[in-house]
Amino acid sequence: MLVPYNWLKEWVNISLSPEDLADRLTMTGLEVEGVYNAYEDLEDVKVVKIVAVSAHPQADKLAVCQVSDGEQEYQVVCGAPNVKVGLKTAFAPPGVILFTGNKVSPVEIRGVRSEGVLCSPYELGISSDHSGIIEIPEKASLGQSVVKFLGLNEPILEVAITPNRGDCLSIYGLAREVAAVCDIALKIPELPKLPLGEEIFSETSVVIEIPELCYRYAGRLIKNVTVKDSPFEIQKKLWLCGLRPINNVVDVTNYVLLERGQPLHAFDFDLLEGRRIIVRLAREGEKILTLDGVERELDEKTMVIADAVRPVAIAGIMGGEETAVTEKTKNVFLESAWFNPSSIRLTSQRLRLSSDSSYRFERGIDPEGVIFGLEQAARMIKELAGGDIIPGRIDEYPTPYVLREIKLSPKKLSLYLKIDFEPEEISHFLERVQVKVVKGIDEYICTPPSFRHDLVLPEDLIEEVARLYGYDRLPVSVPKAEIAGKPPTKFEKVLGKARSLMTALGLYEVINYSFISPKLLELLGFAPEDPRANPLNLANPLSEEQSVMRTTLIPGLLQTAQVNIFREHPTVKVFEIGRVFFPKEGSTLPDEKHLLAGLLTGEALSLSCFRSERKFDIFDVKGILESFFKELGVRGILFEPGAQEPHLLPALSLTVKLAGENIGYLGALRPSLLEKLDISQEVFVFELDFEKLVEIVSFKKKFVPLPKFPATSRDLALLLSDEVQASEILTFVGDMELPYLEKVFVIDVYKGKGIPEGKKSLTLRFIYRAPERTLTDEEVNEIQEKITQEILKKFEASLR
Repeated sequence: MLVPYNWLKEWVNISLSPEDLADRLTMTGLEVEGVYNAYEDLEDVKVVKIVAVSAHPQADKLAVCQVSDGEQEYQVVCGAPNVKVGLKTAFAPPGVILFTGNKVSPVEIRGVRSEGVLCSPYELGISSDHSGIIEIPEKASLGQSVVKFLGLNEPILEVAITPNRGDCLSIYGLAREVAAVCDIALKIPELPKLPLGEEIFSETSVVIEIPELCYRYAGRLIKNVTVKDSPFEIQKKLWLCGLRPINNVVDVTNYVLLERGQPLHAFDFDLLEGRRIIVRLAREGEKILTLDGVERELDEKTMVIADAVRPVAIAGIMGGEETAVTEKTKNVFLESAWFNPSSIRLTSQRLRLSSDSSYRFERGIDPEGVIFGLEQAARMIKELAGGDIIPGRIDEYPTPYVLREIKLSPKKLSLYLKIDFEPEEISHFLERVQVKVVKGIDEYICTPPSFRHDLVLPEDLIEEVARLYGYDRLPVSVPKAEIAGKPPTKFEKVLGKARSLMTALGLYEVINYSFISPKLLELLGFAPEDPRANPLNLANPLSEEQSVMRTTLIPGLLQTAQVNIFREHPTVKVFEIGRVFFPKEGSTLPDEKHLLAGLLTGEALSLSCFRSERKFDIFDVKGILESFFKELGVRGILFEPGAQEPHLLPALSLTVKLAGENIGYLGALRPSLLEKLDISQEVFVFELDFEKLVEIVSFKKKFVPLPKFPATSRDLALLLSDEVQASEILTFVGDMELPYLEKVFVIDVYKGKGIPEGKKSLTLRFIYRAPERTLTDEEVNEIQEKITQEILKKFEASLR
């Protein structure tokens, strides 16, 4: 918020310099981001002398002037009546922002180039005179800064107001804070004495249909006004605070908003249908053309100010164009209200429309300041625009504000701040922030003022005492707290182990957003009944690309791969462990589960003189998962061909099973999907149910001594149906209770010459070892023969 230092001094007698005041406010919780001179933008305006004047060839009322700053001459087209040779005046070169907010730039005016602007007193922010250019005394040096010559200086404080301190969003509110911080007197304004009575009720009325959203609505009627420009001092204060003057009526509402923090709105009373106001929710299909020139569709959650027929303002945010005050306005209805902060905030976000009024309503205004703001504005309008204030004041107040009481224990305050204050000191600190204090037997009964919505708990009052006393004066102590650690859960242990294993296997961990584009899910081709095809939609997404919650980790990994490939890093090896989200019936919260997913694409081996080029294939992915499961201690994992995933190639995909249950899949993405992503190389992915893995992982390990006796092996070459998977045979052998069998694995699979159609040759190697002696050939052969017969019978195979 921009705070003119001189305007602040109208309410509190400050002896501190602007810089010292900024330090003091910052140290007590209101950060002042900077102090600058309001005329800084005009420092490049320099003193020049008009050396020649000629008539404009295409315009009778314009003159072409040649001006000099002592070193360089400029050509300026000017229409001021007091232009003459030898006059010293102010010249604004290109780039200067005038007091009116207009930026100077070189232009052609009716075919003649103008290289800057000769400024009027109004454009320099000196007075309301804009009838001619400023005349500077002869003693001024050419080229000198006009701002420095005239001694123009207006300190501006830029204050960052925290969301809980809405009471400081005004000049008077900040003056209250300065008075409290500096312990100096505050000028208390008097309520203007305006005519009361019943006459206004015969002219208009106000009905509040939604008292839960509109706590208070007050209004005044002013007739026979003359709408024109505001006096210069009013305009100047608005400019200094960053607002653009419009006309005397609208400027008054903005002036009161800035000075008192009370949002107001002025309606052209003659344009209100039925001459009455209704505060209600918008109806289906209603629209409004707001003051920013945009026609907005309203929903049934939007609170509006309406006349008898249509909405004329979006309550607390912005008025409508159709009932705006213009030069034709004669009668004005002035609104001052107190709206529900949450309702204003939600409507502002929903419509993506914010204003100075909504900014203050969202943070909470002073409910007891509604009438003061209304009366002050009505008095100012009468002074600046004339007219007659109709006797009587509308004040619909269905939900009166109730002052809260807070009990504060001196012992608690002393315990928090480590200082024993005298009772009078505590009362004085709180009374400086206008908290009424009544001393009880063992505690203080404190009543915060209506504008301090942030004072709710005893701790809030303790904070007020601390900051007024001075944070830098509080004793420094080291807080004592018992730190009790707790052992990691099984999930946390498995999570850490899984990350370490995946990294050791050559993959890089990525963390993607939980919000994705629905188009990515559509590309994966899930069936409508698949839960993954029905994600949760965000109510207020940042963009279409992040509008739904992910139901699978694959889209995020694909985006990671796409970014890397487009940046000429075609080899990508990444994994992610993260949550996915599904709608949960009967609950506003989603159903969450953890998945582990990975992606491989590009070169499996780095090129060198010792290695040949090789791309990743499905066996690389399978090998990574086999090693992963082995190191996690997960046994009994099966890989079945032909995963039923729409985004994978059936011939290059596998379902990961454990005890007959699907726990994931792996495979190559379909070329049609990759084509839509502009990826021209094979991509392999895997995705596992991480929570099911956690259930079966066991960290108990059985250590056995190294073998003292040699092992012996036997190979078994089988001829069997091509449909029989090697994993089926390995599982079958593993379920047999066989003595001395240490392990069995595949060493060869062959199909081709010499093998009948529909058949394949599979060679297994069996390793035997006894822990206490060396096995004899007879013992091994007996066991091997038994295994061979069982396999031949079970799988209808023959020896090769």
